[in-house]
Amino acid sequence: MMGAGVQERADGGIVPSMAMQPQAEALPPPVAPGPECASSAWREAAGWADGADREPWDYVPRPPLVLDDDGYLIADSMPQNERHHGRLAECWVVLEHHFQGRGGAVCGDLSMHYAKGRRDKVVAPDLFVAWAAEASGSRDSYKLWEEPTPDFVLEDLSPSSEREDSVDKRALYQSLGVPEYWMFDETGTCLLDDSDVPLGELLVGYRLRGGKYRRLLANAAGRLPSAALGLELCVREGVVRFFDPVAGEFLHNLDEETARRKAAERDRLAADERAEAERQAKETERRGRVAADERAEAERRRADDAERRIAELEAELRGRGGSG
Repeated sequence: MMGAGVQERADGGIVPSMAMQPQAEALPPPVAPGPECASSAWREAAGWADGADREPWDYVPRPPLVLDDDGYLIADSMPQNERHHGRLAECWVVLEHHFQGRGGAVCGDLSMHYAKGRRDKVVAPDLFVAWAAEASGSRDSYKLWEEPTPDFVLEDLSPSSEREDSVDKRALYQSLGVPEYWMFDETGTCLLDDSDVPLGELLVGYRLRGGKYRRLLANAAGRLPSAALGLELCVREGVVRFFDPVAGEFLHNLDEETARRKAAERDRLAADERAEAERQAKETERRGRVAADERAEAERRRADDAERRIAELEAELRGRGGSG
């Protein structure tokens, strides 16, 4: 499905629609073709340049493409590993739930454009958090000339993207001034240092200091502290987990949150049942007191009636004695 202002071509590329509004800025002229996996329509629309004008981290989209009205990429047909998608969706939900109501934006699977007028200068962070951004979830893409630089970026690596994420994207995010860059590798074989040597780690984090990324060290608990999130990160059972040092507990993942909500619902129902039982017990006690009071009142009335009757009889007897 194509977005507004574009049409799908037979070769799977895109072409501007006649209904497209005039551009606020002119597209750069077409240049020599880029990688074969990018359609000629994208190269033309993006003004894609080859050679020295291209960087190792430049994203290569896979048609068919969806562009916004200004010709910037919204989405393509790049497939995602199911486990990869599930892990990132869980991280996104966990963080959004934790930071709900605190401002900022938690975004995932979103095209990030970082050079106005260059549609080929786009990267797709797996997950990022931007504290100064609007919390609206209606974005089609994220443009750094319109919105603030993210504070936290997390990439979930795969063997096909190890160099791109470990080295190339790290250089890009460093140049963009992203304060923290994190990488997770479920295999423990993909994370590379600056010399392309495998680190043998599942999770690494970098903090920007003096314009350069410095690797974060684990604390005594074996967790990596994130100043950007105010949380600590580690890997448990093959997934990234977030620990809240203030609360002293891990943020609930989806399964735990579901179990927590079910347990909370069971506790609520049990509490309601206890409250109802207590109410009924109190009502029974109240009715018992009312019945006891009614019996006491009936006894008092009978006693009063008896005393009155005795008094009447005595008076009657005295009257009879006086007449004899």
